[in-house]
Amino acid sequence: MAIQRVESVVYRADDVAAGIRYFGDWGLETIESGASGAVFRTPENQFIHLRGDGDATLAESPEAGPTICETVWGVDNKAGLDAIGAELSKDREVTADANGVLHSKDETGFSIAFQVSERTVMDLDAPRFNLNENIPRLNVPIDPDQRVRPIRLGHVVFNILTEGWENAAAFYIDRLGFRLSDRANDTGSFMRCEGGHDHHNLFLAHRQNKAGLNHTAYEVRDFDEIMFAGKFMKSQGWTPNTTPGRHIMGSNLFWYFKNPAGGVTEFFADMDRMDDNWEPRIWDDNPGFAMWMFDD
Repeated sequence: MAIQRVESVVYRADDVAAGIRYFGDWGLETIESGASGAVFRTPENQFIHLRGDGDATLAESPEAGPTICETVWGVDNKAGLDAIGAELSKDREVTADANGVLHSKDETGFSIAFQVSERTVMDLDAPRFNLNENIPRLNVPIDPDQRVRPIRLGHVVFNILTEGWENAAAFYIDRLGFRLSDRANDTGSFMRCEGGHDHHNLFLAHRQNKAGLNHTAYEVRDFDEIMFAGKFMKSQGWTPNTTPGRHIMGSNLFWYFKNPAGGVTEFFADMDRMDDNWEPRIWDDNPGFAMWMFDD
């Protein structure tokens, strides 16, 4: 039952217009948009649904206000989907909608769903960097006015309660096949999908001792694209939540912005990749947020 990736997320917003403008400025493709909500898509065919807080179809969330109400995980095939349904039905309610998507809840009470993944694989060339006599970018200047379009939604991060945090993480590892990449016992667990190699597709953070959305993260090509994208967001009036930097756990480059639809969103690039030969690192104390960060 190999889970491959985040397939979609459903946001609940109290200011739909601001959320629509934000995700448009973020560089996502708008599929539909109106007064009651919108749908956005990544080039890898993931969907970001934005709905007003009065929408009766929204799933339950342990957090009030703007947030993600449901995270949908993409599974490798129908057999894998059926296996997830059978496993979760042992101790919790699992329902199937008209499209065959399975809906349930995790240990914290976050709404989760599962469907067969419909990924569009992007055939991307690696970023080209000139280095001494290695010159892949010859007679090709960098465009200073480029508009960045994120490639994919790479991971989601949720805050959870400190009490029971081990069980919250074990649910994803033992029941859904996630792999533990890194863990700081005073902070949380970084987990990757069984069918993927990202350092993390899910991070459950218990340090704040509350349940709710922390952030979603979107991959771009390189540090230049992080800077171009962040510069554009600032020019449109959006507020950074951090300065640019590089994380310790995951090693990814990052820049976070405050999202009016809930939590924050991250541009990231150059994340660590792992397979099943990787031995998770365990710290008692968090080794730190970043290797380096820009000053304000």
